[in-house]
Amino acid sequence: MQNSLHSHRFMGRTTFNDGHIHEYSGITSVNLNSPGHIHYMAGETTFEDGHIHRYSLQTGPSIPVSGGHIHYYYTATSFEDGHIHYLYGYTSVYNNQ
Repeated sequence: MQNSLHSHRFMGRTTFNDGHIHEYSGITSVNLNSPGHIHYMAGETTFEDGHIHRYSLQTGPSIPVSGGHIHYYYTATSFEDGHIHYLYGYTSVYNNQ
């Protein structure tokens, strides 16, 4: 439904750096369902190899898919223990109906 408030779920694994990966998951910020809207994502990765990483980003604009829309995201994590990771992917589908 146009202009309804909504959010998306997201989850995934970081890139493999410094001999390990981290997992992450969360829910985006709430926003109106208007053409080209974006969301914000922030959180911490799982604890691996003695540390976590933080991330904070803005998604890309909404991408229409069958029955709804998704958002692409891509960012680098915080620098911890001498390295960073990248996380990227697509949010869950929000049903526009």
